[in-house]
Amino acid sequence: MSRNLRTAWELGMDQSSGSLVSAPASVLYVVDGEAVERESLVSLLGRLGREIRECETAEAFLDQMRDGRPFVLIASTHLPGLSGIELLRKLRARGIQAPAILISDESDIPTAVDAIRSGAADFIERPYIDRILLRRIEAALESSESG
Repeated sequence: MSRNLRTAWELGMDQSSGSLVSAPASVLYVVDGEAVERESLVSLLGRLGREIRECETAEAFLDQMRDGRPFVLIASTHLPGLSGIELLRKLRARGIQAPAILISDESDIPTAVDAIRSGAADFIERPYIDRILLRRIEAALESSESG
């Protein structure tokens, strides 16, 4: 996509008519190395009526997220290859400020602090309460689509 088209798209403008159009809805990316956990989370997020893309690894996510659409990242801290925190650091180093929620099976205070310092919007421990997780993801979606 050329820079001119991307700018118009990001601004919510139709390049051909110059009129305002609604901004594209954010994609929800679920990155978790455990298939059962990933599928469970995708099923839960289906309630939000958003496009959901799932990835097993951070590297697979990095390959998929190149289309320029706004997104919210929901990732496990423990992934094969790059960890969720390392993935978040890589995104921030590239200047990508999309909201990210990290989920951990085995959390401790230093891990939670590291996640937040690395730019996570939230850090949630499993098992999580569905309605609380959904509220936090909705807040992240609002953040993604307003800024």
